[in-house]
Amino acid sequence: MAKQKKIQRTVYFDPEVWEFLEQKMKTSKNANISAVVNDGLRYAAFPEHRTDREADMVKMMQVLQDSFVQHRKKTARDLAFIQEISLESLNEFYRHSPELADDEIKGRDVASKARIASFLERIVRNMPKLKSFSDREQGE
Repeated sequence: MAKQKKIQRTVYFDPEVWEFLEQKMKTSKNANISAVVNDGLRYAAFPEHRTDREADMVKMMQVLQDSFVQHRKKTARDLAFIQEISLESLNEFYRHSPELADDEIKGRDVASKARIASFLERIVRNMPKLKSFSDREQGE
């Protein structure tokens, strides 16, 4: 394969970028501006030219992503379980509770609101003690 001809262009740098570039050239002991700029652009544009440090970062991000996927699976399972419990409870309730007449509904409305408020208060009080189903499973 024949060597490709290099392309020459004029580039203007912001003062802080130029100071950084000069510092980089001093620390790398490379006085060739073109080489330093090419290395920087190659690093930014092509992941395969990055160091092992970047590969480690990619691995860590993959582990984090896998953790999120596992968490989503457990959450979806827990939500499906809660949905099933709710639907079964509702089905059981309708199976054993006759339908009320309109005049009976009004009388029971006040009592049911009080019972719901009490139920919700108990849930709020016990919130710090609650564990998810997946945590309970892992504890067994």
